[in-house]
Amino acid sequence: MSFERFISSRLIRQKHLGLRVSRPVLRISVVSIALAILVNSLTLAIVRGFQQKIKDKITGFNAPLFISKAGSSHIFEAEALDRRIPFLNELKQIPGVSGIQAVAFKPLLLQSTRFNDTIQMANGQDSLVQRQDLLGLMLKGVESHYNWSFLQEHLVQGRVVKPQNINEILISSETAQKLNIKLNDDVSAYHIKQQPLLKKLKVVGIYNTGFLEYDQKLVFGNLALVQQMSDNGTKISLRPILDGPSSFLITVEVAGDASNLLFDWGMGKDIYTAQRFTTLSDTTLKVYAYRFSNSSSKVELIDSAQLQIQSPGILAFNDLKQDNSEPICLIDGANEQVFATQKGPLRFRFLDGMGTAAQFISGFEVGVTDFAALASTEKALKEAVEMRPVNQHLLQVSNIQDTEADLFSWLHFLDFNVLIIIFLMLLIGIINVGSAILVLIVVRTSFVGLLKALGANNRSIRQIFLWQAAYLLLRGLLIGNLLAVLLCWLQFRFEIFRLNPEVYYLDAVPISFDIWNFIFINVLTFGTCMIALLLPSRVVARISPIKAIQFK
Repeated sequence: MSFERFISSRLIRQKHLGLRVSRPVLRISVVSIALAILVNSLTLAIVRGFQQKIKDKITGFNAPLFISKAGSSHIFEAEALDRRIPFLNELKQIPGVSGIQAVAFKPLLLQSTRFNDTIQMANGQDSLVQRQDLLGLMLKGVESHYNWSFLQEHLVQGRVVKPQNINEILISSETAQKLNIKLNDDVSAYHIKQQPLLKKLKVVGIYNTGFLEYDQKLVFGNLALVQQMSDNGTKISLRPILDGPSSFLITVEVAGDASNLLFDWGMGKDIYTAQRFTTLSDTTLKVYAYRFSNSSSKVELIDSAQLQIQSPGILAFNDLKQDNSEPICLIDGANEQVFATQKGPLRFRFLDGMGTAAQFISGFEVGVTDFAALASTEKALKEAVEMRPVNQHLLQVSNIQDTEADLFSWLHFLDFNVLIIIFLMLLIGIINVGSAILVLIVVRTSFVGLLKALGANNRSIRQIFLWQAAYLLLRGLLIGNLLAVLLCWLQFRFEIFRLNPEVYYLDAVPISFDIWNFIFINVLTFGTCMIALLLPSRVVARISPIKAIQFK
């Protein structure tokens, strides 16, 4: 142990009058250091917690990078992209890329099959009104290997969708509450194609992330569901048309590009798009559609469609008549038609194919191994993508920090606030500890004079007081750290302090319990204060030994 440290330790243990006089000042300095380390540690833990939680939730809903057709302003509005990119495997080998998966987005109107009971005034009296609310949402279709870990973590009921069940969806608790939807309910989804169409979907899971920005607008389903609901590509369907009172004409309806198509009704490929039936029985018709190329003479299968016929018997043309008129249409829905005949109902059920819609997506989500290196990964991806035309159009790479610029700007602005708070708390700590050192020097003026008379130099005497300052700092740091760790643990464990998710995107104050943050704050506080204390300690050099010894 050095001489300066030894003397400092003995002075700290002394209980004489001078120390008792200075003790309130010393306690104030210790408290100020404890408060400084407490506030700085909590501020850094909360801000880092905010930044991490918000970033995790944003990237949980959408990947950090997104490949789409050039010109798209937002991933939700991206134009349909042909997923057959020849260099896709090459992109997966780029350093920093953790995975690439296709996604598609489709706006829809969701309606519950349940009724909401509301009370309205009518003619001065309350009346019970039952209504079904509609809610505009965005359906996100994902592939079978989609990473569901984020949504599974925030599931409150049910499960995620299964790849083999195309009509399953996952909704937020916010959506479920607004539409009075329960788990395993069937819901009506209206989507816009050439005309509004109705589709029945089943709710198999309900999630709640607390991130209302996305909870209020996103519904998750299979990629095939979105592709089936879109107008992309070429798709065929079989539909019955009354051809007079005694026959049906089964026609092929083509959505999309109808050029250069051949149809196979089971008798070889031909151009015929319809067949007339005067005798109907239980059967299933299936038609295959092919596209041929005039230049290469190649024929490519693009789609198939089925029509199930359920007949009350073998119906001849006379049986189709109903009171010497055309058969009466009882049901005319999106999936089936039912006609009344003399022998009973004649039912047609439509089983449409996907066509070439499976080739089209909104874009590719690109995961990254390190979000901190997002800029370099984006640059490498852009170099590999944006100057290579695909199917006569260009691609673009968008960054989630650009598409969600408002949120990330807010997160980055928090760093500036942290710096201000740290600076102010350090300044308060330096002033208080500096004042304590000056008080100690004044109280021990005679002792300083005695040391000088015995031959001690100014440097050694300053070190004695700096050792005492270090003791005060370490004591304050210990108290502040213990309080900071305790409060962080209580908030992390019990979420004592709640937030309004509509304002802060979170329902509780987040905590990032990182030991390196605590070490950084402690080292910064201790080092800054000790350097700043070099100036007040120089007062020792101005003390005259003779006058100091006589000082009382």
